[in-house]
Amino acid sequence: MSNGSRGRKDLEADLQGIRAGRVLDVATGEGGFARFLADHLGSFQEIVGVDVLPPSDDPESVFRQERIQFLKTDAENLAFEDESFDTAAVSSSLHHFPDPSRVLGELRRVLRPGGRLIIRETHRNVESEPERTDMMLHHWVAKIDRLLDAYHAVTYSRDEILRLIGRLRLSDVRVYDVRNNVSDPFDVEAVQSTERTIDEYLRSATALPDHPALREGASGIRRRLRDVGVQWEPEIFVIGRKP
Repeated sequence: MSNGSRGRKDLEADLQGIRAGRVLDVATGEGGFARFLADHLGSFQEIVGVDVLPPSDDPESVFRQERIQFLKTDAENLAFEDESFDTAAVSSSLHHFPDPSRVLGELRRVLRPGGRLIIRETHRNVESEPERTDMMLHHWVAKIDRLLDAYHAVTYSRDEILRLIGRLRLSDVRVYDVRNNVSDPFDVEAVQSTERTIDEYLRSATALPDHPALREGASGIRRRLRDVGVQWEPEIFVIGRKP
């Protein structure tokens, strides 16, 4: 797979050129990436978001929109026939799967020949101290999730993600690097959101034996918020075709 990279503007332009047909969004959660696809793809017939847990019952949910629906199914054993989608996608979830290769294989299986696979994943190759704050928060959260018996690995490196995707032997592969460092690292909303995440996870971890160490980790992240601020970790988008 080529490591030749494009940026956000190239990504948005290329997505606008895709007639996506029937779209599958795996590990859809509350449907954030399904909404992104609906807003950025040139056209689509329908979007099917799937997850092991149903989304919240929100009247503003993306799954209440026409042509976007939710189905409950396991990403490692998708309940769909071979070659039943024109486009398949997964966003910011590979590090949440014990076997990401199996999930990617399932995405490839349900994709028709010539169909596109769209993968978006956060990675740990940070380039600034505010990005490092978000990476440290993410890895701290992942540790608590694991202690609470929820699988959550630390974020992959950019090269590790490309190697995972390379095993799929896609054609016409395009790689896009997206950094979210255009915002103010001391943006009040971003800092407060980070603080709320720390508070939420500390409450979840109260009964854990590792709680004192986790509190110290939280204090370190809060010091970084004051000193250098926070910006999102970088992301990589990969779009390729199933031969």
